[in-house]
Amino acid sequence: MVVSESISQEACFLGVSVLVGMGLFFLYDILRIIRRLVPHGNFWVGAEDFVYWMICTGTVFVMLYQENDGMVRGFALGGLLVGMGIYYLLLSRLVIRMNVLVWKKVLGFLGKILGFFLRPVSKGGKKVGRFFIKRLKKFIRAVKISLCKL
Repeated sequence: MVVSESISQEACFLGVSVLVGMGLFFLYDILRIIRRLVPHGNFWVGAEDFVYWMICTGTVFVMLYQENDGMVRGFALGGLLVGMGIYYLLLSRLVIRMNVLVWKKVLGFLGKILGFFLRPVSKGGKKVGRFFIKRLKKFIRAVKISLCKL
């Protein structure tokens, strides 16, 4: 059975839109992983979401421009939604759980190693800091006394 060239092009376009939808949702999963590892406030969440939606807009525009000469087609947007839904139902939870688990272990291990090496430095740094703070207080007191004598 031979499929006409225009139908095969439309099928390829639908496949590309499904893959782009999956990629966009994967990008959002990366944001979700970062938010679980490094908690931050509403301002940064809003800024991240703004950047994410700008990337999504650019990606969809480029896809529509390259594949369909910039014409917005309903089945292309539907393909994006289907791709996002497929990724969410099949992979999203697994990707997030595994990455958060791995990254927490890696970052925890690196934190222990850095803590082991930096602990002596921080203890010495505290002693040096206290010494300089005492000297600074004595200097400020001397300056105040000399200014009062004027």
